[in-house]
Amino acid sequence: MALLVTGSPAANAAEAQAPDVRYAHSASGDLGTLEVGISSDSAVTGIRAHLVSAATQQEVAVVETDAFGLVSGTADNGVWRTKKPLDLPDLGTYVVRIEATDADGDRSVDNSAGTLAYFVAAVFEDVRPDRTEIDTDHRQVRVDGTLKGRWPATRELKPLADHRVDLDVDNWTENTVHTDAQGRFSGTVTVNDAVPVQAVYRHDNANPYVVYGESASTPIGIRQVATRWTFETPAETRTIDYGEQVTVTATLERETARGWVPFEGQSGGVLYEASSGTHWASVGYFTTGADGKSATFTHTPGETGTFRVASHSDDPFIAPASANSAEITVLRASVFTSFSAARTQDGGVRVEGAMDFPDGWTPADIPVHIQHSRDGKRWTDLLTTQAGWSGEGHAFSADIAGARRGYYRAQFDKTESFRGATSETVRVGR
Repeated sequence: MALLVTGSPAANAAEAQAPDVRYAHSASGDLGTLEVGISSDSAVTGIRAHLVSAATQQEVAVVETDAFGLVSGTADNGVWRTKKPLDLPDLGTYVVRIEATDADGDRSVDNSAGTLAYFVAAVFEDVRPDRTEIDTDHRQVRVDGTLKGRWPATRELKPLADHRVDLDVDNWTENTVHTDAQGRFSGTVTVNDAVPVQAVYRHDNANPYVVYGESASTPIGIRQVATRWTFETPAETRTIDYGEQVTVTATLERETARGWVPFEGQSGGVLYEASSGTHWASVGYFTTGADGKSATFTHTPGETGTFRVASHSDDPFIAPASANSAEITVLRASVFTSFSAARTQDGGVRVEGAMDFPDGWTPADIPVHIQHSRDGKRWTDLLTTQAGWSGEGHAFSADIAGARRGYYRAQFDKTESFRGATSETVRVGR
């Protein structure tokens, strides 16, 4: 008995896939060249493009397979371009209809695969400003150049006569000029900052088939007016007591062809900056007068430092300026509140005393020098002891063995932050 089996053919066989036309448009930078992207399940063997005028809806050209060449990808998934630019009767926009076939004999039609922008591309040549740096008295920049068009059929560059050219400053149009018969143009723009200058061709209804183009931008720099500050007070380095006020005045000048002259109407401020770099304090703000002077300020510095005056103009042509005064050294007071020296039973001398620092700070280290003099005029250091907090002051004491008769006192040397101090003198006999 024979067994007869029936069924559908190749149940796992892939269904045939017609070519997929992904896009069709003008090649970038070469508007007369048609570019088509197609993928399929086998090699693409045929491409036919029908070009239909968007203005008249009439077919004006058919591009056959042999006019295309594969430029990237593979035969079953690639990009094809026409080997030569298309030669069409008129400039304009064309709807592209594509017929594509593959090696399996599959065929597809895309009646709206894309558009061919068959336009003239604007191209700038020899665009140059007459200066690349400006100053406060010379802010005009003349821009010269030539505008040409690249024709889609031949790629030939031809001058574009009587076309509008925008002269842009920092991407804003500052002037619009027209080209002459040779496509040349010239115009002047005002530049008020360090910004780029550029020539741009934008869509113009008078010339609808010329597309956008721009020149390379040229950065324009600024030559600033130099300014400088000079302190009248404090003019020299000085030392003051803590709590003492200091008067501050300064003059701003600008450089001109006649030399340095007072600069009026400039705003700024004064700071006091600690030499330690730990902090600063605002002293005040000002606008300079006709003599270029800032306002007169008084300030009570809390520690050693300098005054800093600075000005900055909203006008980018004016250079900012700053300066520091001579250093002000601020010293806080130190005093001996008591001192005694007395002979001991073993023939030595015991000295005792205390110090105070009334201005709020205390040195981290308080060395006290015990001194001796035979006549009360010429002094010699005997020893150094440390004063320490005792609850009622910074006390110190020392025992001096074999001490001679004469005069005794205590000495605290000046530091970066404190004035020196000398105790009262005590005479000790045998």
